[in-house]
Amino acid sequence: MRLGLRVVLLLVVLAIELVGLGYFIKGFFPYKKSIPGFASQQDQPKDMSGKLQSVYGTRQYDRLVIMLVDALRNDFVFGNNSAMAYTQKLLRSGDALGYTAKALAPTVTMPRIKALMTGTVPNFLDAVLNIAESDTSSSLKFHDNLLWQLKNQGKTINMFGDDTWLRLFPDIFSKTDGTSSFFVTDTVEVDVNVTRHVRPGLEQSGWDVTIFHYLGLDHIGHLGGPDSPLMKPKQEEMDRVVQTVHEVVTRQDAQRQIEDPNAKPTLFVLLGDHAMNEIGNHGGNSQLETSTVFVFMGQGIRGQSIADEGKNALSALLTKEVPQINLVPTLALLFGVPIPKNNLGLPLADLIHGYPDEERLWLLQLAAHQMYGVVQANGGDVSAVDIDIDNVDVINASREKKLLGCDQEHGSVSESLRCEYMRALIAHRWFVDSKMANAAEAASKAEREYYEFMEHANAHLSQTFSGYDLSAMAIGIALFGIVVLLLFGLLQSYSSSGGGIVSSKSKKIRVSLPSILLLITYLISVQSSSLIEEEHQFWYHWTQTMFLLRLITSTTFSAGFRSFAQMCLFRIVRAWNQTGQKWTGEIDVRYHLNGSHKCLMWVLVIASFVFFGMCVGWVHKAAAMATESIYAVPRSRRSMLLHRYISSPDSGAAGKSKNRYQRRLAFGQRVLRGIQTTALTNALVYQMERNGGWETIGISRSVWMAVRWFTPTDLADIARFVYLLTLAAIGTGAVCVWLRCKVGKPKPAVASTLEGLVGILPLLTLLARPHNIPVFAIFMAMFILFFPQFMPGMHGLNRLAAAAQTGTEHLLQQQLQQQEHQFGRRYGGWQLPCLHPSKALVHLCLVHASFFALGNSNSLASLDISNAYAGVSRYNEGLVGALLFIGNWAGPLWWAAAGFVAFALTSRESGTGDRQLRQLVEWLVAAHLWQALTLLMLSIVVTTMRTHLFIWSVFSPRYLYQIAWFVAFYLLFGTIGSAAWLAWIIS
Repeated sequence: MRLGLRVVLLLVVLAIELVGLGYFIKGFFPYKKSIPGFASQQDQPKDMSGKLQSVYGTRQYDRLVIMLVDALRNDFVFGNNSAMAYTQKLLRSGDALGYTAKALAPTVTMPRIKALMTGTVPNFLDAVLNIAESDTSSSLKFHDNLLWQLKNQGKTINMFGDDTWLRLFPDIFSKTDGTSSFFVTDTVEVDVNVTRHVRPGLEQSGWDVTIFHYLGLDHIGHLGGPDSPLMKPKQEEMDRVVQTVHEVVTRQDAQRQIEDPNAKPTLFVLLGDHAMNEIGNHGGNSQLETSTVFVFMGQGIRGQSIADEGKNALSALLTKEVPQINLVPTLALLFGVPIPKNNLGLPLADLIHGYPDEERLWLLQLAAHQMYGVVQANGGDVSAVDIDIDNVDVINASREKKLLGCDQEHGSVSESLRCEYMRALIAHRWFVDSKMANAAEAASKAEREYYEFMEHANAHLSQTFSGYDLSAMAIGIALFGIVVLLLFGLLQSYSSSGGGIVSSKSKKIRVSLPSILLLITYLISVQSSSLIEEEHQFWYHWTQTMFLLRLITSTTFSAGFRSFAQMCLFRIVRAWNQTGQKWTGEIDVRYHLNGSHKCLMWVLVIASFVFFGMCVGWVHKAAAMATESIYAVPRSRRSMLLHRYISSPDSGAAGKSKNRYQRRLAFGQRVLRGIQTTALTNALVYQMERNGGWETIGISRSVWMAVRWFTPTDLADIARFVYLLTLAAIGTGAVCVWLRCKVGKPKPAVASTLEGLVGILPLLTLLARPHNIPVFAIFMAMFILFFPQFMPGMHGLNRLAAAAQTGTEHLLQQQLQQQEHQFGRRYGGWQLPCLHPSKALVHLCLVHASFFALGNSNSLASLDISNAYAGVSRYNEGLVGALLFIGNWAGPLWWAAAGFVAFALTSRESGTGDRQLRQLVEWLVAAHLWQALTLLMLSIVVTTMRTHLFIWSVFSPRYLYQIAWFVAFYLLFGTIGSAAWLAWIIS
């Protein structure tokens, strides 16, 4: 098969894979199915007593204040170490009622606000749309929600804070002041902009509902975790706001009720949208991430008075859990508005307990009626409850457990729910017909029956409300299967030239035994929820196994020693960040460096940057020698080399032209080295300034100011300067590539890829957490052990320099193209798979292991957005998304760049460009075959596991990560890198 045809086929296959991914996403992550329209007073059922005609007549409150503190974990309010003294005082005195509100995954802001205002289980894809500020597809403009119902009742609603509310609820608010929720480096102004509206906004007349959404506490969590020194002051700040709001509305209510005895009081609700884990992130479903708060304050709210003033006085509230979506029907009933049509929440019993029995059961009937409507909409052929509850025969039949037309034991789940609803209605009717002697008992029984029905309906609907488009998912899986077959066939097409998986000429299985075992075990591992949560253990094990196999099968002491050294270094990397679910809270190196050994951390950071600077020098020296730059060698040797060029047959016009390009190349390399060194310096200054490193290690302010004199003044400008220098390095590197081509042989692949490898370090370290920067130094050391010929003091560099200085290629090619020792056995004319893992296989393991080594996992909670806004002054989805990807995939990106260096070293530089292009395409096909197999297996797994308990907490996040691996890493980054390589080959 011709090479050009292979390239076209590869592009076609990748296009098919993208189409398949689109189909599968459409089927697996559909937008929420919901009952159309908005609930109204006409939808309410008939009141059993015939006395209550409108839910509005039962309202208890006229005004509502919602104070939402982003990432407010329950222990921040109820815990022993809480700094919210005023709030705790209200809870102890019984003037406030507190709960631990349990959020559902994904625990990010947009889906949580949706749940709090609609009472539904949000779509998991909202976790992705949460980042897209311009996205309007997730708007609730045409979906029934609590704010619409309040506005439809004539309420004036104001909102100050997170602008996510403005995207979700257009045309709802009268006054607004939105703030972006994604500038996580801002922990002060983002809350000051809200607090400045608290007293003026509440003291002005004309408002009915006011929402304050504070972001600073969440930002502190992202930056420093729940134990950050900034956390207690922020809690105190939020507590002062609670006190201000409570005092203002209490005073206003007293005045309003004097002026109008029929005026209803104000309800004040303090709550969180989600919580945070032990490192300050969120998105998953761990206990810490899902445990936020409800605190209700206002007239008529009576909690349990707690005389104990000790630290554990409120500890019971840490386990007093209610679903977060229960807020919606509770507020709807308290304010006398219809419950939103798609609500799955239950009214909080403590808040409606003060109603008279007759009114309380009427409210529960309204809530049960609304939820049964959702059961009907999602239950297929479930019929309406049309029994005549005034019929005495029906009542008598129900007393004998023989409900007419009801088969609870043998029917479907929906039919069983219908039976429970009928039983609750009949129990309600018993209360209406009961005498005064047993009215309380009848009311209690009816209340239990209503809650039993709603709890069972909630459990059933929560699993089925989203639904799946199985036909679209099947099309996606079928296309993935076709892609795998095509990629396999494309890879095998190389067999005629001795390549492919099985060589038809040499009868040799070219895939090593470790490769086969790695693929099989990995495809098995993605079928287990526990192994998905602990995937880092899989890659850590296989990476060390690969090094061990290389140690065992090494033929020289030097090779064996390098493998052993790499095992030791990787063991350090493995202990740096605990991740996953089971061990994520265990002590690790990160814990010590961010705790009692911060000074050591900054010493390691500075040492790492010094090491990076040395590597820049070594790389440029090796690159210059690899391209025969006579201006890069010592002056003592330069005259001899110039004499050689002058006396050579090419000393005429061609020789002078070559000499001119040599001079330009030498200058370009010096400029490139200066750019990269400057970028590294600014990245170090950024980290030390942003995180206070210079103060930690005791640098005096005068000395630090002297250092800062050479860098941009503003912190954001430093980050932008690093971005600019990175782009300048890319441009200068491209010019150097062109000059190397003009200089002539040997070809500049090694030099260019090496410069790119050290050139991306400033960007990666800028976006990294400080404690992770030394990990990149360890990565560089491991790379040096793979290819020692580029570092001083090693014999490989001397050979490389000798090859450059003598102008001969033989010694260089002999060094760069040594074939790795293979330990295969022949059987029946076939050479079986070898035991020795190739560098490419070790590289694959390192790419994936490095992702977890920097603290990432398959949970959305580990997604670090703290540095995605470095240098960003205005929100831009594309830029922030790119920085978010680079920051979280920094390890894989670095090892991918190292892979291009490895490819340059192992490809046949003495061969033709066509040969190198074939090798590149074969490498790309193999890489995409790996990820296509993974995507196919994961798609099958999530389809078969779609009713599994952990489908939304484990399998769905893993699938989202796989999409990022395929689209962003393999397709975009791999395509860009390969295109650059292709451009060099063509040149």
